[in-house]
Amino acid sequence: MDNAKYVTLDGIRTRYFEAGSGDALVLIHGGKYGTFYSACHWSLNFHELSKHFHVYAFDKLGMGDTDNPKSDADYTMAAVIEHTRAFVRTLGLTNVTLAGHSRGALPAARLAVDHPELVKALIIFDSNTLPAEDASLPYDFYTKLEVGAPAVPDREFILREPIANSYSHDHITEDFVQEMLRIGRLPRTLEARKKMERFLDEVFLPSMREKKYETLKLIQAGGLKAPTLIIWGINDQSSPMKLGIDLLHVISSVVDRTEFHAFNHAGHYVFREQARHVNRL
Repeated sequence: MDNAKYVTLDGIRTRYFEAGSGDALVLIHGGKYGTFYSACHWSLNFHELSKHFHVYAFDKLGMGDTDNPKSDADYTMAAVIEHTRAFVRTLGLTNVTLAGHSRGALPAARLAVDHPELVKALIIFDSNTLPAEDASLPYDFYTKLEVGAPAVPDREFILREPIANSYSHDHITEDFVQEMLRIGRLPRTLEARKKMERFLDEVFLPSMREKKYETLKLIQAGGLKAPTLIIWGINDQSSPMKLGIDLLHVISSVVDRTEFHAFNHAGHYVFREQARHVNRL
């Protein structure tokens, strides 16, 4: 993805990419503070989608080439949601389709609930952040990947998550790896990783759960008006498809135009592993 742009959102310098024309489509990547996700995770979708939409993909707060939170107290999901809201507001976007993957799904859904006048449609890709937690499913997937993590992430460590989280590895292209390596070595990423060693259990996860259940209650109360498309990889290890089915039941009970599409031979990176089919859908 080329020609990065920057905008300052409430004092946070934020990288984004923009292409195409027509109705706005905002792509919100996954990951949490200190991980290696960025807007470039949409590289296999961005250009094709820009033939049909005015596409925006931005680096979330404290990720990619976007500044870290201003204070320790802001290492929260609430801050991620507000940063996403500021992006849409500052760029003056209306009639927006919001597409959120993994930990990008909760900000997308929350904006759709809070601003039905702005959001035309909602798309959710494999997420265990928006659906209610299920005690029958393991939640130590990411914890195991951090065992023995080097102080400065190297190529082997960078590849742990996409390899473990994918059914096939064809989508793990060299440009994808190099961008993650670059991000992983940035001082702000190293700082965020150290912060999350302290704040993950004390600050971030409680904030995420609070916003999850708050948002689900608003959806169940009829707050979500936008037609919703849920897309899942059947072979997802970190966000098993049962979570997607549970979310389907919640949203379809209040939004008539709700669809669920599952792709075989795809994991958490369904939008990359099945890029051609996902783009068409």
